[in-house]
Amino acid sequence: MSHRTHRPAPKWQRARYRLVQGLGQAAFYAASATLAGGLVRELLHLVHASVSSC
Repeated sequence: MSHRTHRPAPKWQRARYRLVQGLGQAAFYAASATLAGGLVRELLHLVHASVSSC
């Protein structure tokens, strides 16, 4: 057998993998930014509520 069984992945496959990785990372960043924004809004709301109740 002259051909090797383990071939490197074709360029399009590697590119697609990188694209999927990038999309996953972008989604993660977007989710964490949304979560952080929500937390900040909640904190501001709580601060505002506690200040107005005094």
